[in-house]
Amino acid sequence: MRRTASGPGWGRAGSVLAMVCLLMGCASWSAGDWGKQSKYEGFNPNSLNRGGAADFTILVPLSKIFYERVTARRFNSLATYEDPALREFFRSQEAFSDYYAALAEALVRANFEYNRPTAVRLDSMVRTGPNRVEIRVYFRGENAKPLRFWSTGLVRTDRWEFAAGRWWVVPGKL
Repeated sequence: MRRTASGPGWGRAGSVLAMVCLLMGCASWSAGDWGKQSKYEGFNPNSLNRGGAADFTILVPLSKIFYERVTARRFNSLATYEDPALREFFRSQEAFSDYYAALAEALVRANFEYNRPTAVRLDSMVRTGPNRVEIRVYFRGENAKPLRFWSTGLVRTDRWEFAAGRWWVVPGKL
């Protein structure tokens, strides 16, 4: 009897091998790794900001909540657009609408299947002002182009500002 990876004879070993490959491929994208391999410039995310008003220690976990909320859902759907948890990261309805439109368009241009990122990784945080940080993230998702079995990606830089006692996502101009 000839043994193939999908045929009889591999049984448990084949399942274990498939599980190991799956876990190794996703290990760098696990939620527990958020910000661990990232670059930080202009501040230390593990220490309090003693000289200013903005608390940078809360920015890393707050950005994790926001970007995980964005992933694993269709970004061109009414349910996502009306999600109150996403809207709370923006100062106004207009700011949220601008950000939402820009991200949805970027996902379409990057050929994300169903306009849905499936994973996100924090690449860097750079302090650009006393209460301003640029956060660079990498979104990954399934490729919408026919016969493309590999994933697609999108690098995005978002500006966050500390004002009125909290951090806000500030969209760029359309």
